[in-house]
Order: sequence, then structure tokens, then C-alpha cells
Amino acid sequence: MSPNLDQVIRCTQVSCTCQCFRPDKTNLRICDHCRHGWVAHALDKLFQPAQPLLSATQVEVAHPGVVFDLASLVLYGATALPIRLKILLDRLLSVLTRDQVLYILHSLGWTLQDYCRGYILQVGG
Repeated sequence: MSPNLDQVIRCTQVSCTCQCFRPDKTNLRICDHCRHGWVAHALDKLFQPAQPLLSATQVEVAHPGVVFDLASLVLYGATALPIRLKILLDRLLSVLTRDQVLYILHSLGWTLQDYCRGYILQVGG
């Protein structure tokens, strides 16, 4: 089954022909095919047409797929979340349903409790 074109996360590095990010087995944030980082693959997802300015109290309109793409940049393969990025994600996740939030977090290896805490609790071992 071929991926949907709007779900493809192609590399944006100059001269790179990689069409789809595939995580490396040892470093989930590096592409196994072209060895470029996850961010280089997702940059084209961030370029959206300009939106009209919102007032300070208005919450942004967010599509679950776009929120997933942005959350994956921050959460995928990470075990801690910088506070400024958490604030941004909190704002985006606040417009989704609880089931959508749980699905996004679970898909990226985070529980709701880990996300609320800001880091994945490491169990001794």
C-alpha cells in the first residue's frame, strides 16, 4: 500500500531524493534511508498559507493530522519536553477531543501522565 501524498514526509535537504522518513533502529530521529534528521523531513509540513491574525484569547483552529505532525517533531523519540514547546503543544492539543489527544500521544510513545509531567518516567532497571 503506498502512502497518501499528504502523509508523506519527504526530505527537504538540498539534493536529497528521500521521499519518506523511515526511523533508524538506533536513533529514531534520523532517517534510515538518507541519514538526515526528522526535522529536515518535516519542514515542508510547517509551511502553511498565512492565516488571519487571531486575538490573544482565541484558540487556533487545528486539524488533528497537522497537530500530529507538529507533535511528532517534538515528542517522537524524546523522553523530555522543553517547557516552551509544551506550552505550544498544550494550546494545539486543547482544541482536539480527548480521544484524539490520547491517540496522538500513544502513537508517539507517550502516556497522558508522561505528557502532563513533561517527561517520560524512567523505571529503574
